Amino acid sequence: MKKIVFGILFIVFFVLHSVEIFDLNFFNEPRFDFYDFMELRRFQEESLNDTINEVNFFTGRILKEAESDIFVLAFLNYVMCDYASPVDYLFYEKSFGLNFQIIASNIKCDILSIQENTVIETDSMKIGIFSIYTPDFVVKNTINPDVEFEFNIFEIARQQAEILSKSTDLVIMLSNVTRDIDSDIVKDLPVDIVISFDYQKKTNGFLSNRRTRFYSILTNNGSYGKLRVKYTNGKLTYNWMEKKLDLNDE
Repeated sequence: MKKIVFGILFIVFFVLHSVEIFDLNFFNEPRFDFYDFMELRRFQEESLNDTINEVNFFTGRILKEAESDIFVLAFLNYVMCDYASPVDYLFYEKSFGLNFQIIASNIKCDILSIQENTVIETDSMKIGIFSIYTPDFVVKNTINPDVEFEFNIFEIARQQAEILSKSTDLVIMLSNVTRDIDSDIVKDLPVDIVISFDYQKKTNGFLSNRRTRFYSILTNNGSYGKLRVKYTNGKLTYNWMEKKLDLNDE
């Protein structure tokens, strides 16, 4: 009996004092040259941390020059991309069978593979992520007419935040509307973090509800964002860092 009690106490102690770290890397508005794919993958492989799991997000405009969908998808499929919300993919080219998932909560199409959200699950934590495209996306671009774009982004965000908050420890909204609109959207929503994929750099910090954190980065300025999520002693914390992106053309 003593051995059983000791075993239970040991397990409880181990769980309460366990530490788990997870990195989410964000390459936003990178505007890469298409032929940078080899240098970028080499940079990613050399930057990998053997002791920390990492997930890579590519958002905003991926390629420098306007290209057809096939080039955007091919680039993302070669580099180490896990999830993407690209604004230069116009949903004409089929997205089935890719090495990554496209997240677009307010875009739907039966003939394409589009995720309205995703949940990243580790041993100790669950991170829920959804993505909101600005209505300007369909004004500035001629997208696939078979795509259904939902303009009521406030309602879509509410639905996604409520769904994810019930089953995850951290809710992240990717958004390419303005910071002020982001602030209005999440005002009363259970969203912990907003990560912008707007084409303009905005100031990091709390949004107007003083609860939701806002982070913005432009990779075409030479950096990518790293959100380090840490679970320790039964508590989840996170830290945003801006890391240098150095592609060598040697």
